[in-house]
Amino acid sequence: MRKAVQIGLLSALTVTLLTGCGADFSADKDTVYIQKKGTIKGANVADFDKEYYDETELSDFIKETVDTYVEQAGEGTVEIQEFAVSDGVAHVYLNYAGAEDYAQFNGVKFYEGTVLDAKAEGYEIPDAFTSVTDDETTWDAEGNKIVIIGQQTQVKVDGTILFVSANASVTGKNTADVSYDILDEEAQPAYIVYK
Repeated sequence: MRKAVQIGLLSALTVTLLTGCGADFSADKDTVYIQKKGTIKGANVADFDKEYYDETELSDFIKETVDTYVEQAGEGTVEIQEFAVSDGVAHVYLNYAGAEDYAQFNGVKFYEGTVLDAKAEGYEIPDAFTSVTDDETTWDAEGNKIVIIGQQTQVKVDGTILFVSANASVTGKNTADVSYDILDEEAQPAYIVYK
């Protein structure tokens, strides 16, 4: 039973396992942070307030999960930056070498790159977007980047968000909340275009 609780809690912390902590990035909810160089930071935040939760066991389980992935994918693909429990809340911060490692480690659809590259790789980008700025001529500019994500989380980018799909809502210049129901087989990923 205890192992099932650990797995359930780690799933809550890992399904959206987002990376990064420290001076440049912290989060009070699940967040994936796409940095300029293409590296990804992730933060997972979950309640850790049950008497039977064991911080050491969860820490060991997270380390074992990361180590298993790294054995298969290679050194530097995923790293634990921090695991901490404070005031009944657990924070897990991970660093990912890139979008592919984030997608594979978390078992989610995830792409980060330019709009043109996404199209070239066969991603079907929807026609309908909500514009965040008044300048709609910026949509397909060569320098614009896109995040495609099939996960309920907050997305943070190093840049300015220009457009979002219907299942994303802008919460700041460089942040958006994504709605995604993992139990809905027809759920579509969110698209966030930024510069």
